[in-house]
Amino acid sequence: MGSGDKYNLTRRELQVLQLLAIGISNAEISRRLLIRPTTTKRHVEAIFEKLGVDNRTQAALRAVALGLVKND
Repeated sequence: MGSGDKYNLTRRELQVLQLLAIGISNAEISRRLLIRPTTTKRHVEAIFEKLGVDNRTQAALRAVALGLVKND
């Protein structure tokens, strides 16, 4: 079981969340993960829904609080 299992986050969503949490834009996330910008947007929207948040800042704060991403 991974750390995102409780929230039903996929491996890819966790990767997107890690980058989102350090302030990387959707365009840069797409470039780094070699996925389309529309795919990145769908992942971000799914993350918001699964974590019960409305924006990137809330998602980042929730992810750190829940230990879903590293706080380096």
